Amino acid sequence: MSTALGLLAVAAGGLVMGSAVWPFKLMRKYQFEHWWFVGMLVGLIVMPWTITLVGCPHALASLADVPLSAVAMGNLFSVGWGIANVLCGVCFVRIGVALTGAILAGLGVSLGAIVPMVFKGSGLFQSAPDLGTSAGLTVCAGVALMLCGVLLASIAGFGRDRELKKLQQTSGSFLAGLIMTVLAGILSACISFAFVYSQGPVVSRLSIVAPGRDVTVTIAGDEQRSGKYAVASDGTITIPGLGPVAVGNARAVDAAARIAERLKAESGRDAEVLVATGSIPATFGAFAVGLMGGALVNIGYAVYLLTKNQSWGLLGQGGKEMALATVIGINFSLATALMGKGMLLLGALGASVGFGIQQAMQMTGGQLLGFLSGEWRGVYGTPRTRMYAAIAILIVAAAVMAFGNTLAGG
Repeated sequence: MSTALGLLAVAAGGLVMGSAVWPFKLMRKYQFEHWWFVGMLVGLIVMPWTITLVGCPHALASLADVPLSAVAMGNLFSVGWGIANVLCGVCFVRIGVALTGAILAGLGVSLGAIVPMVFKGSGLFQSAPDLGTSAGLTVCAGVALMLCGVLLASIAGFGRDRELKKLQQTSGSFLAGLIMTVLAGILSACISFAFVYSQGPVVSRLSIVAPGRDVTVTIAGDEQRSGKYAVASDGTITIPGLGPVAVGNARAVDAAARIAERLKAESGRDAEVLVATGSIPATFGAFAVGLMGGALVNIGYAVYLLTKNQSWGLLGQGGKEMALATVIGINFSLATALMGKGMLLLGALGASVGFGIQQAMQMTGGQLLGFLSGEWRGVYGTPRTRMYAAIAILIVAAAVMAFGNTLAGG
């Protein structure tokens, strides 16, 4: 059940992310810098921090206990993702939208899916199977298939623009634009890495074990005791061979420490223990903490454009457009939270499989938005057929990755 929910969550997150900016098509006054400023402010600061502070008891005190290394690592990756966003806009102008999108998607999904199997993430992702295992090789096959879909979608995009006679005139050095696009593609996976490599310490400190709810206990090297446990009304869980352990109303990190202590006392064995409550506000908290660096870059770039173009005054002139820009931010925050939650539900391989499926659905969602918004109006024949085929390949690639997750025991 958790695997199915994880697949649904990352797929939904990808579809929402791919179509997140649809409200800008309804705007008449706001330019890019206006809706980007509002959207990123809401999506990266206001919404995740509000949900974290309201939904997680004693959130500030718990976050103060998070190791500085985890906060620094998450924000270092998120700064890279923020730079990728800025470079992406520049590359659209230099080498065109279709080629930029293909390179970004190809490099992003390749790195995002493969790296966590080589360099293990935090928390649950520490137990991800290696690249050379059957699960790892299956995920790589899904990545290869996805790259075929990305290439076909790019060719279809070129064909669409040619038919509509809207082939974009590029500006500046093509080689320089190509180098920047490759750099942006590498950095685009950093939004996933910001979560994968920092969420463990953050989520475990923000999550509270509540009596009457279920928790998932993972004991390294002990599959018999690992599993889902119901927390009794007195706050205890009963683990085979260990007896009742008091974990009620404790933070997940403290509950894990108590179980580890009991395990050592009973068997004399030291083992890493993880306790997960499934807290959704805690997932938002991981992004709130980890994406602060990315928020600084994205919002800072919008501030630069607003100042350069002397267009600050326009921000307060459109109540409707302000609301639409706010929806963009909500879409983005919701999409990232769904991605993170889905990754955790998918298990140890969730970092790779979750990001791969999310990217496949994000590209699919972007193309569906294009069809619904009229970008393909008047285009028929080969370009449209190729795009349909590309979407089908992306969906099959996502299914292959999901199968790889089952091979890992997810």
